[in-house]
Amino acid sequence: MTGGPIAFDSDPRVEYVITMNIALPSCCRLVCAVGIMLLFTMLPPHACAEDPVDLSDQWVLDNKASDDAEDAFDGKLRRLPFATPSPSTPQHRRETTVERAQADYWEQIRQSEERRSMKNLARIGTVYPLLLATRLKISVQDDGYLLAYDDTLLRLVKPNPAGRIFSASGDELVVDTFGHTLAYWEGDTLVLETDPPDGGKYLERVRVSASPRRLEYRVNVNVRELEEPVEVLRVFIPAGDAARR
Repeated sequence: MTGGPIAFDSDPRVEYVITMNIALPSCCRLVCAVGIMLLFTMLPPHACAEDPVDLSDQWVLDNKASDDAEDAFDGKLRRLPFATPSPSTPQHRRETTVERAQADYWEQIRQSEERRSMKNLARIGTVYPLLLATRLKISVQDDGYLLAYDDTLLRLVKPNPAGRIFSASGDELVVDTFGHTLAYWEGDTLVLETDPPDGGKYLERVRVSASPRRLEYRVNVNVRELEEPVEVLRVFIPAGDAARR
């Protein structure tokens, strides 16, 4: 094997280039290729890739450009059974007027509670406050982003430099009250895949457009409380732009 030395620049902005002239049997070339791949996996994450866009800013919801979460879920929540008292009437006699009146009363209560359950968005789980937030602050952390929804609910996401890759150790996942979240870049879009504590899947796609600058936060919710998956688009603009309106 002949060729120049392998040199790495300490500046992460400089691409790593390896020039080698290999005149070896195919098995040796394969071993060399695997070794080089392993070498790149040992490099620090920032040396392999940088975030395609900067999401950091203080964002305010643009109501006109956003979906209304309650409208999006209208009629999509499953009816939640509501148990009511059901006094048993002996088969050898007819139901009395009082018993009939009680049965009618509890039936009305049951129907009312079940209709109410179909409008209770809190049933969709931990994604619920994300869909209703009107303010979103995103700040850069050493290993990812810190998201603050309505200045109260904090969430840390760590984009995986390897992309949509799951390891046996699960070190690439962030585990919190939202569930188990894998974050990764898909082009200029930050994707968050979350397995919530009660089952199902949340798929969030966050991207920033430049002209005009705005943040699109698209959330797909697929949980057993829903008749079918529901997708909601929330559009945010910089807080400074909102103040000048």
